[in-house]
Amino acid sequence: MNNQTLIHLSITFLEKAVLGRETDFKSSDSVIDSCISKADGDMLTAGRFYLPKDSETRRSAYKKLLKDENYIFSRGLIEKTALLFGDNEIIGSGKMYATRFGLAQKLVNMTYKYFFVYKRYIDQEIDYSKCDCPLDSIILGKIKYTRNVWSKVTKIEYEDCQEIIKNEIQKCGLSEEATVLGNLVFDFYGW
Repeated sequence: MNNQTLIHLSITFLEKAVLGRETDFKSSDSVIDSCISKADGDMLTAGRFYLPKDSETRRSAYKKLLKDENYIFSRGLIEKTALLFGDNEIIGSGKMYATRFGLAQKLVNMTYKYFFVYKRYIDQEIDYSKCDCPLDSIILGKIKYTRNVWSKVTKIEYEDCQEIIKNEIQKCGLSEEATVLGNLVFDFYGW
C-alpha cells in the first residue's frame, strides 16, 4: 500500500467516524441529513437542557427551511431557525436559560461548517463566502469575549462577536481565505 492509499483510507475513516457508518456517502441527501444531525447534536450540548426531546421533528423542519432558503447562508436564516425553538427568546429561567438565537446560531453555523467539510459529497451548490463563525467557548475565548456564553448570546452580541472575528481574520492575514469562507474560516483557524 502506498502513502496516497493510506491517506485516502485515513480520511475515509475519519469522515465515517464523524458522520457515522450509516451515512451513505454516495447520496447527497444522506450526507446533508448527517451534517444536520451532527450540527443539531453540537447545539444540544447546551440546548438539551431547554428543548423538547423531539429532535427528528426539529431536524425535519430545519432541513425544510434550508431547502426553502436554497441553502443560502444568511443571518436571516439564523433568525428563522430560532423560531423552531419556540415563541420566547429566553428559554428557561433565572440563571438556567438559553436564547433561541444562541442555539440557532450554533445549529446553522455548524451545519454550514459540516457542509463545507463534506462538500465533495453534496450535490447542492453552496456559497460559503458570507458564512459566520460558530460561537462556542473556544472561539469566544480566542476573541476574549466574556459577556455571555454562546448559548445565551443575543442577536446584537452575536453581531458584535462576528465583527470582532472579522477583524481578527484581517489581523491573521486570512483575508483571501475569508473571501471563500467568510467568518467561518476563523473556526478552522481558531480551533
